[in-house]
Amino acid sequence: MTSEEFEAATGSLFHEVAPMTLATCAGNVPWASDVYFARSGLDLIFFSSPGSRHCRNLVANPTCAVSVHAPVATWRDIRGVQMEGVAGRAETVSEKAAAIAAYVAKFPFARDLLASPAGMIRSAFRAQAHIFRPTRIRYLDNRRGVGVRYSVGIVGGGPVGPPQREMTDATASDA
Repeated sequence: MTSEEFEAATGSLFHEVAPMTLATCAGNVPWASDVYFARSGLDLIFFSSPGSRHCRNLVANPTCAVSVHAPVATWRDIRGVQMEGVAGRAETVSEKAAAIAAYVAKFPFARDLLASPAGMIRSAFRAQAHIFRPTRIRYLDNRRGVGVRYSVGIVGGGPVGPPQREMTDATASDA
């Protein structure tokens, strides 16, 4: 898989799929939450309440994982992105502005939620922008063969080399 094919495949999923599963861990207790996300470069933006369990976990331990996958009817069609990285609140004005812009571009309904001071909406949307920054991105696509997975390391916000095929238990027996 070329870098261009990897970008097209992962970019397509990031565009098509609204929620990502965010896996966090604190005190040696794992937790997974689905959150709506938007892409900004290689970063994934999500809004969430600082009091939510996953955000409290990120304060204690910013190392986390993300999964994005398209709904499918059969295991043969499974394709998805699995990422390792770190996440935390957007801190600077420029990070917050970029997060809002990316999120509203993917979810136009969020513009009204972010702008409205109305009671219920405001309290429901006390959410703050958070940024997931990947250190590794894996793309799995069973349409290419069971367990076919490609991986790219990320350093300084960019890929380190082209995607490399990873061997899984299913693909190792085929090699």
